[in-house]
Amino acid sequence: MNERWLPVVGYEGYYEVSDLGRVRSVDRCISGPGGYPRRQPGRLLTQKPLPFGHMTVNLWKLGVGRTLLVHRLVLLAFVGEGPDGTECCHNDGDPANNSVSNLRWDTRSENLRDRVRHGTDPWASSSTCRNGHLYTDATTARSKQGGRICRVCRAASYRRFQERRKAALA
Repeated sequence: MNERWLPVVGYEGYYEVSDLGRVRSVDRCISGPGGYPRRQPGRLLTQKPLPFGHMTVNLWKLGVGRTLLVHRLVLLAFVGEGPDGTECCHNDGDPANNSVSNLRWDTRSENLRDRVRHGTDPWASSSTCRNGHLYTDATTARSKQGGRICRVCRAASYRRFQERRKAALA
C-alpha cells in the first residue's frame, strides 16, 4: 500500500501530512550564511504525545512556531474543514492512531459516547460516585441525558437545599 502525502493546510510548501498520520517537512531553499541560498532537505518530524495520548508536532513558518495536533492536520488535509460544532474523533479510541481511515468529524456528544464505548472514559468505568458511594441498582438513578446519578448524594443535596430555604424564610 502506498502512503499518500498532501500539503498541511496553512503550511503549504513547508510541510506535508500522510494518510497514515505521519508529518514531514518539504525540501526547500533557505538563506544560508552570507545570504547565499542553500538546500534544506525535508525530513520526517518527531511526534510527541500529550498526557492523554494525542500526538503533536511543532511546525514553523516565517519564524513563528506552533504546536499542532496531528489528527487535525490529517483530517484537514484529506477530508477538509469539519462542519461547525464538530471535532475530530478516533474510530478505534486510540488517540495515537492518526490514519485517515480511523478519523472522522463528529459532535462533542458523539465523541464522549465513543469514550464510553471504547472504555476510555474514567467516570463510565468507575464503580463509585465522586463521594465514594457504591453504584448499585438501589443507589443509582439515570439522568435525562443518560448519565448516572447517585441517589444518596442527590438526597443529601436536596436536604441542604431545604435547609437553606428554611433559613432564608426565617
